[in-house]
Amino acid sequence: MHRHYHACQCARPDVRGLPFFLLLLVLLLAGPVLAEPAKNADAKPVAAFDADLSSFSAHLSKLAGPARLATVGIVIPGGSMGSGVIINEEGLILTAAHVLPKEGKPIVIVLHDGTQLKGESLGRNDRVDSAMARIAEPGSYPFAPIAEANTVWEGDWCVAFGHGGGVQTDRPAPMRLGRVLHVSSDTSQTRWITTDTTVISGDSGGPLFNLKGEVIGIHSNIGMSVLVNRHVPISAYHAQWDEMLKPGNEINQPPPIAEPIIPGLDELPDSLERELARRLNEGDTTLREQLEQMRNEIGRINITPEKAAELFGREDLLDDLRAYQDKLAQRKAMTDKIKNADAGGEDPDRPQSAVSRQSQKTRMLIIEKKRERMLGDIAQDLRKTHGKIAEHVLSRFNQAADAAGPCTAQVLSRGKVVALATVVREDGYLVTKASELAGPPRIRLNDQEYRGQVVNGNGPNDLVLIKIDAKGLTPVRWAHTDPRVGSLLVSPSPDRKPLAMSVVGVDARPIPKAVNNLKITADDDKPFLGVVKLETSNQPKGVVIGEVAKDTPAEQAGLEAGDIVTAIGEQPIEEVAQLVNAVHAAKVGQVIQLSVQRGEKSLTLEATLAKRTKPKRAEGNKPRDDSRSAAQVYSARGGDLSDRRTNFPSALTHDGVIWASDIGGPVVNLQGEAVGLNIARYGRTATYALPAEHAKQMIEELMRGR
Repeated sequence: MHRHYHACQCARPDVRGLPFFLLLLVLLLAGPVLAEPAKNADAKPVAAFDADLSSFSAHLSKLAGPARLATVGIVIPGGSMGSGVIINEEGLILTAAHVLPKEGKPIVIVLHDGTQLKGESLGRNDRVDSAMARIAEPGSYPFAPIAEANTVWEGDWCVAFGHGGGVQTDRPAPMRLGRVLHVSSDTSQTRWITTDTTVISGDSGGPLFNLKGEVIGIHSNIGMSVLVNRHVPISAYHAQWDEMLKPGNEINQPPPIAEPIIPGLDELPDSLERELARRLNEGDTTLREQLEQMRNEIGRINITPEKAAELFGREDLLDDLRAYQDKLAQRKAMTDKIKNADAGGEDPDRPQSAVSRQSQKTRMLIIEKKRERMLGDIAQDLRKTHGKIAEHVLSRFNQAADAAGPCTAQVLSRGKVVALATVVREDGYLVTKASELAGPPRIRLNDQEYRGQVVNGNGPNDLVLIKIDAKGLTPVRWAHTDPRVGSLLVSPSPDRKPLAMSVVGVDARPIPKAVNNLKITADDDKPFLGVVKLETSNQPKGVVIGEVAKDTPAEQAGLEAGDIVTAIGEQPIEEVAQLVNAVHAAKVGQVIQLSVQRGEKSLTLEATLAKRTKPKRAEGNKPRDDSRSAAQVYSARGGDLSDRRTNFPSALTHDGVIWASDIGGPVVNLQGEAVGLNIARYGRTATYALPAEHAKQMIEELMRGR
């Protein structure tokens, strides 16, 4: 295991010549001495998903509290928002590089309870998207432990927190659950943890936790699919820890390339190498013996695609390759027969023609392509088995979905399915989402189709009561207690199968019509000098002025582009952040002395700092259209959203990935009891459900007013 490197890096043990199993054991156990922050040494055994869903659900709820306490919002006053996670008591924060501003601009750290504190950007690596910050006010802060490097495996369950859509005044950081789909090897230049734990803009910089409550990654970017969410692995922070602790330090180079996960093996794709390593890590002695038998005299392990197919139990993928090779063998046998038809036979000394050589190259190329495709199929197969939508994962919820399936129906409007409905009485009454209806509804339930009659509606909750001519229906069973954050839920389909699993991400709360994002305006009283495009200079040490803005204190003082500022007053200036911080530490109207090197001349200039003025809008420019946030734009990539998805009196949030046409049915606990009615697919990371008690009251009102 690779661990966090402190200032003094311990030497690695000499492992050359050791047997494979001893070599692997050394690499798993050896490592430098750990430095701050402390790891989760007191972590208790984690409940297993495959063993007991109830225990697993309870464990997630227990993990949710401390994880949310350590998650913070990061706000650039007057600008963008992101997330971060506190990793020690003094307020050290891990985040993403693209969340933080450059040039020493101030940041505000928003704690879990809404407390706003001054923050400071530290080091960053834009190529990796890793960065650090810290709370600049003394105190003792809730924090999360970090995992050691290279302890994340495909198939691991993980939990995400972050301020998706921005830091909001009426909502804490939502929780989401998923699994690790792929981990890039440390031998790869591109290092991501890819999960199906959904994140969105505003989550950037937030933490990805393992089931021990340790930070294993930081949210970075997403793909078009809701199943592709990428996170900077914690190993990237371990590898450049000391460099990132330096304020204003821009690293801009990837962490050093580490040795392969399995010594001697680097020919397989990342996915397959990681899967082999995972199985070894779990104690697969048979696999260890098989790999050791394949090691040659110089220590290399040569795994052919055919052997990989055998190791991963996908020998069926060899059929296409074998069929092609059989075809080539048959063609060669026929050619040999023709050549040997005459008594003289084939002349062994006759040189091979250019056409024949090219044909042979083409045949070998086809074989290699087929073998590569086979390896890709194995890797893709592994990804499918690792995800939270894998059949064997969703099947664990079959019992709960089967219990709620009889009360779930499809709603058809103008010939297509537009929503689901929930049976609320055995004599033919159902409720569904009102805004999805366009014309008389038809209800498909238990393989029968009924004509539906709208008998009443409730606008604030977007509910409508429908009557069908049927008796003896199975009404929904309501849960008697509200689910805790982190509780496992399932949305059932009418065919009694799970549509999606999910966890409660945010307790029930009023859902406003417009997002109540926290607004922190820029401090207009900050002193302003008027220099931009600053660069650090080594000869002499100082900061090079790239450009001087017109009508600013810098221009009035006589500063010019190319000047090197070496000191402000008595304070030496060697880095850009020092210059910016020195200006910000002064007051509007204060006169500062600038020591400047201009070519061979040494100058002392005086600048009277002024208040920054907002630039005038160019004539004809229109205000920026904020009607669609970045979160809404990216959410649309995740599938169909509900037309009406806000302005509800009360709704809980869960992360079930269901589309607009799946709204209207129940969302149930592990006992098949409805904890709510799915009322809106809000975005890429969130589905809203009317909580059980609230939904029951609304249904009673609808029945009384029919």
